[in-house]
Amino acid sequence: MTELKPWGVTASKTVFKDKWIHVRADDCITAEGAVVAPYYVLEYTDWVQVVAFDEDDQLILIEQYRHGVGRMSLESPGGVMDAGETDPVETAKRELLEETGFTAADWIYVGRLAANPATNTNFFHIVLANGARKTAEAADDPTERVKVHRIAAKDAIPLLLSGKIMHALHVAGLTMAFHHGGKWKA
Repeated sequence: MTELKPWGVTASKTVFKDKWIHVRADDCITAEGAVVAPYYVLEYTDWVQVVAFDEDDQLILIEQYRHGVGRMSLESPGGVMDAGETDPVETAKRELLEETGFTAADWIYVGRLAANPATNTNFFHIVLANGARKTAEAADDPTERVKVHRIAAKDAIPLLLSGKIMHALHVAGLTMAFHHGGKWKA
């Protein structure tokens, strides 16, 4: 059996960079000597996904417009880890409060997944929040208008399986958190 080896990089340059995205073009060479150039890499910041259950064991989801697909999307709260943030749980606390006005009593780090390991450098972290309750109004951000939904976990599973929750990373994160929290009951 052939041993798999990582590619080598013979050159790398920034193609585009702003506050949201950094596009890098690498000239790569495989272990067998095949040249892959340019190979574009997207450098993104890590982000978090909060799978939150309120005091009545209702799942807190948000609905918001997603310009890439031009439609509304039902998702878990979450967002980018800001500069200087290194703890996904602390970022999850901030994001849940900003997007929904909820805080939670119990926070559990579930794990991390690669957003797209073929081209993206970042990870997204899944955090489970239990015992959430509304303590404030959501932040007033004109670029991030959300509608908060509270649904029973059992009602979320058909949404995951039918594609009504269409964001693949959120489906994966919800599935992991449901399993971790003992909520996955088909």
